[in-house]
Amino acid sequence: MAENRNAQQVREITDKLEQGIKELFESDRFKEYLTTMSKFYNYSFNNTLLIAMQKPDATLIAGYTAWQRNFDRHVMKGEKGIRILAPAPYKVKEEREKIDPVTQKPVLDKDGKPVTETVEVSRPAFKVVSVFDVSQTDGKELPDIAVDELTGSVDNYAAFFDALKELSPVPITFENIPNGAKGYFSHVENRIAIQEGMSEIQNIKTAIHEIAHAKLHAVALGEKVAPEEKKDRRTKEVEAESVAYTVCQRYGIETSDYSFGYIAGWSSDKETKELKGSLETIRKTAAEMITGIDEKLKERLAEKEQEAPLPLRDANIPVYREAATYAFEAGELGAYRISMQANTACKETIEQVINDYYGNNRLAAESAVKSILEKFTPERVAYVLANTIQQKAHDGRISQECKKWAKGMDACPDTAAYLIVDGVNSGLVSLFTEEFVRQTAIGRAQEQAPAEQSKAAVTEKAPEAAAPNEPEQASPKIHRLTPEEKKIKDAVMDTLKAQIAGRNDGMLATYRSSNQSFKVMLEYKVRIDGNTVTRDGEPIFAIHRRHSAKKTQGCYRELTPTLEYIGKEKSQEAVREKPSIREQLRAAAKSQPERKAPAKQKSRDVGLE
Repeated sequence: MAENRNAQQVREITDKLEQGIKELFESDRFKEYLTTMSKFYNYSFNNTLLIAMQKPDATLIAGYTAWQRNFDRHVMKGEKGIRILAPAPYKVKEEREKIDPVTQKPVLDKDGKPVTETVEVSRPAFKVVSVFDVSQTDGKELPDIAVDELTGSVDNYAAFFDALKELSPVPITFENIPNGAKGYFSHVENRIAIQEGMSEIQNIKTAIHEIAHAKLHAVALGEKVAPEEKKDRRTKEVEAESVAYTVCQRYGIETSDYSFGYIAGWSSDKETKELKGSLETIRKTAAEMITGIDEKLKERLAEKEQEAPLPLRDANIPVYREAATYAFEAGELGAYRISMQANTACKETIEQVINDYYGNNRLAAESAVKSILEKFTPERVAYVLANTIQQKAHDGRISQECKKWAKGMDACPDTAAYLIVDGVNSGLVSLFTEEFVRQTAIGRAQEQAPAEQSKAAVTEKAPEAAAPNEPEQASPKIHRLTPEEKKIKDAVMDTLKAQIAGRNDGMLATYRSSNQSFKVMLEYKVRIDGNTVTRDGEPIFAIHRRHSAKKTQGCYRELTPTLEYIGKEKSQEAVREKPSIREQLRAAAKSQPERKAPAKQKSRDVGLE
């Protein structure tokens, strides 16, 4: 039953293929293609051999000036010409007997001798000239009837390609093919090679094309083929690509733009006699391959479902975005160290993945991003990539879109030098980041216009107060410091440490604040007023001071304080809600009522009345 269904689907697809090629032949694109191709000179058999010997991968040949005049292209500097023979006839004058145009016999004079005349004749000759292939030129693009390469991904790509490997009668390998071909089937080595670094769709389509060659056109050494069974190159290519198109269509893989042009290019005329003469072969081969792929793919997917998914390497490890000093003061050094280890592993894995998926001057970014997301959470990958691009903002190989994206991401400056993806080219990091943002959409929300954000904030409904008998509402989300606020906080902490050292040790204090901290506070108009840090007159941080529990040299030494962000949300009164222990003691002493000594009463003698 399944075979009948497959056969029906294959017939419908091949009918669509025939109609699509017919429409391509009638299109304006094909007319433009023929017009351009007619400008190329047809070379003799000997010159064709000379071209093949000097440049085997040549496709379109023209002279230096012909490229400029006919195609609006120019030969690139340093390119070496292909030497061929060009006709160079020359003319000479010679004496010949004059022939009567009517009788076609020599004209005689009165003495009966032949009359002679001087005529100009052309003598054949050849000269060596240089021509160039299209790959040696640059300029206006030449029209084509097929796309150069397919792009895109395939669902369950790994399982699908494994099914093709099992179905193939010969081994399939990836390699760098120097002549520009997408793949080939070797009769001598009995194997299939596919160009490395291509997209998932192109890999699948090429593999099916070459498997069709191996099934239909393989000839064993010494095997004799009857003359009526011999097929020319055109028929073989039409059959292989037709099978590839049919199988791909069956699985929802769209290759029309590529396959229609490929088949039309190998057809001898618009009647597509190669396609019509091979329809039954194409349908039978495609149906057999679809049945085999269905069985193998079903087995692969069943095995995949049984396999337990590998846990992410940073599972249950949140991204810690604060500096080590903050983690120490907050008692969170354990979380900081674990997150730092995961960040470093993520950075090294990104470098390895980019190297693995880069080949033939191409990065399979889509597959590379999928691979890294199988190992680390998107939040950690985004953190490492954003930190890398922020530190390489000067690098022109990174796109402006990536720099804009990274600028809006939050990264800790203290760990910046340790989390830079520098083991690969920055241009590849840019391509990887663009694909990562496309797949995960992390950071795109930050591109929302400020006006839209403020509008959304105004229209947002305020939360209602909780009823007395209802449980308390969740605590508000902690404010995440901006890069400027982090810079201010670091400068203030540096200044406070210097002040505290001075109060604790006086002239013996060794800690000094840096000039950079002074410049930052001056640039952002930051001041320390008591227990409040202000920026341009507005409170930004509250200072919570701490003192040692025991006296040292007769006094309670002041410890490193903590800073609480208050921004515009809290006023000076809010800061005083958390006074220091010393202030609390003073306030408690003032709040007690004053004790007065009791008034002296006059003593009275107890007398008798």
